Amino acid sequence: MKRPTARKLALSTLILLSTGLMACTSARKALEPTWFPANVVRISKEYANINTDLTAPQLAEHGIAHGTTFDVKFGDRQMKALLGKKYSDVDKGKWIALIEEDGKLQLAISFGHAATDISCKEGDTLYIQSLTQKK
Repeated sequence: MKRPTARKLALSTLILLSTGLMACTSARKALEPTWFPANVVRISKEYANINTDLTAPQLAEHGIAHGTTFDVKFGDRQMKALLGKKYSDVDKGKWIALIEEDGKLQLAISFGHAATDISCKEGDTLYIQSLTQKK
């Protein structure tokens, strides 16, 4: 049986190391948090709640379900919101997210005015990130 040369051993080692590094990079990317867009389609006049185009199934694809807290970013502001079932699921002044009758995500501040607080308007884009993706 022919013995491998030092050059072949070095090449084999390099290939194995490269493959391992690529696998680690892929695994790391899978764990990196992903911000995804939520387009503002309407601001309620009375309470300045923010209605978006995101649906519950779209949120679920990112690990966000009822009872989950997630990040919301707009401009230089970043907030945590709870996807709840009613405004009273959070304390006064805290961010709450609800799925409205139309099946779309609404962001609000309990006893506050979300759109006014972050200065967003119809047509703006917010960004959402699941906290469960942060590892």
